[in-house]
Order: sequence, then structure tokens, then C-alpha cells
Amino acid sequence: QRSCARMAELRLVKTLWGLDEAADPSTWKVVFKSIKDEGYSAVEVIALAWKGKDQPTLIAAANHAGLAVVCQVHTAGGYIEGGAYIYCSSMEMTDHKASFSAQVEECKSVISQVSAGGFINSHSGIDCWGLEECVEFLTFALQEEARLRVKVTHETHRQRIFFNPFLTRDILSHPAIASSSLKLNADLSHWCCACERVFDPEREPRDKWWPATLALVASRAEYVHCRFGWAQGPQIADPSAKEASREVELQLEWWATLWGKQLPSGQVWCSPEFGPPPYMPCLPHTQEPVASLAAAVAWTKGQIEGRFARGSL
Repeated sequence: QRSCARMAELRLVKTLWGLDEAADPSTWKVVFKSIKDEGYSAVEVIALAWKGKDQPTLIAAANHAGLAVVCQVHTAGGYIEGGAYIYCSSMEMTDHKASFSAQVEECKSVISQVSAGGFINSHSGIDCWGLEECVEFLTFALQEEARLRVKVTHETHRQRIFFNPFLTRDILSHPAIASSSLKLNADLSHWCCACERVFDPEREPRDKWWPATLALVASRAEYVHCRFGWAQGPQIADPSAKEASREVELQLEWWATLWGKQLPSGQVWCSPEFGPPPYMPCLPHTQEPVASLAAAVAWTKGQIEGRFARGSL
């Protein structure tokens, strides 16, 4: 894999989530150029950026900077209502199918106008569904992806279909999915939180199942959200802290496994994605963040680049 790593291109994606300087779309032309200069290949944006009145600004800024665009989709959500962002509004299959189809079709239109291209990252379905319901939705999603001829990854995210490793394992092993072209965005920090531990099979006999499950996920992972999770949350506030070293090292090894499966394609897509409050813990009363979001992103980006440069995959 080391020779493959030297030949493959690292494609880093910068999320606009929590990026204060990108809050005003009129700044995107300058901000996107700065993102490109930092070594990123793409930006990732939610529906508030890729649809509506700001869509032309997004496309123009991405083309000016030479960045690809990853459009993030939230099925049964992705809109403002009553002044609040609606992430997921329904448990009904019909709602999620209709939402997925409409949003993916619009995202395809956006991506087709971006010179560097891009793809879709979907927060799909809802966590209350059983196995067969998840398979039904994903079968539909794969049909839509084929119809529209656009790449879609499905993120391992809380509240959604792939919210824990055990249901994910069962879905990926289901005959209807095992033989399919389903693609994942592996954000494994959510599983640390959902299962209340960072899986450590070398030290914990209860986690002996993890390497096989990780390998199964890696076989589908065409994108990776690189954020360090821990037992009580999806985000270590400052991953450079000494007390986080074991959790960080374990997850770096997971990411290397995920990246390794992308190497034959010649490109490794990942995002050092950290979020603002409430993802970033805050002090009581003052609500001051306990650490720097920008510093966490920069430190994680450095770890990714260092591992890639050394061929430690």
C-alpha cells in the first residue's frame, strides 16, 4: 500500500460548517481561494448553500478557486422553518424517498456546473427504521443514483440509517446490498459516541468484532470524515491534548484502513471536519468554546497529510 499511497492523490475537503469567515456568501470568492491555497481540493456545503439564491455564488466561487463541491443532503430536512434549521422532520419512508430524489436531482445540476466536479454526501433515512426498511430506502437511493448518474455516498451519522456499527454491518451484509454499488462516507466519530467507547480490540476483548466490521465499512468507504470521537461525544475538543493520545492513535489507524481501500482508485477523499458549538463543548454560563475549532481542524489536517506523506496506510 505504501507504493500506492505515493501514487495516489490526497483530496482534502473543507467543510463550511463552523467557518465564520464563510458565513456571508459575498466573501466566498476570496474564502474559497484561501481554502484552495491551504491545500484543499473541495468544499462541502449543506442545502442552505447549494440551493436557492446563493447557488450561483457557490458555483462561481468554486470555479474561480478551482475547487470541487461536495453537496451534503439531509433527507426529510435541509430547510429553514420558523427560523430554525430542520435536519430531519419525518420518520415516513415516502418522505425520505421524495426528499432524497428531489435534493439529489438539484445537487446534480449544481455539480454539473462546477468545473472540478464533485459528488453528494447524504445523511440518509432515520435511526428508528428496521433492517428491511433501511434496505428498501437504500435500494431506492441506488436506483436514483443510477438514473441521475451522479455519485452519492451515505454518511455513518447519528439519527440516520448508519447510526451504529451493528446495524451497518447487517445492512452491508444483506443480499440486496452486498451485491450493490452502495458507497459510504465513514464518519466513525459518531459510533464512538453511540457505543460509548473508542473500539480497542487489542485491549478490550469485547471489541474483537471491530476489525472485521471496519474492513466491511472500508470496502464501501469512498469518503471519510476525519474527526476524533470519544466515549461521551462525537468530537474531541483538542485532539492534540496528551490525554487524548490513545483515542487519537486508534482512530488514525482506522482512517488508514479506510484510506487504504481508496488507494487503487488513485484518489483519497477525506475531510478534517470539526464542528462549532454544540459539537465544540462550551464553558457553563459564558458559553465560551473550550478549544479552538480552527486549531483542531489544522492539527487534524496535519496528521492526515503526515501519514499520507509517510505512506503510513
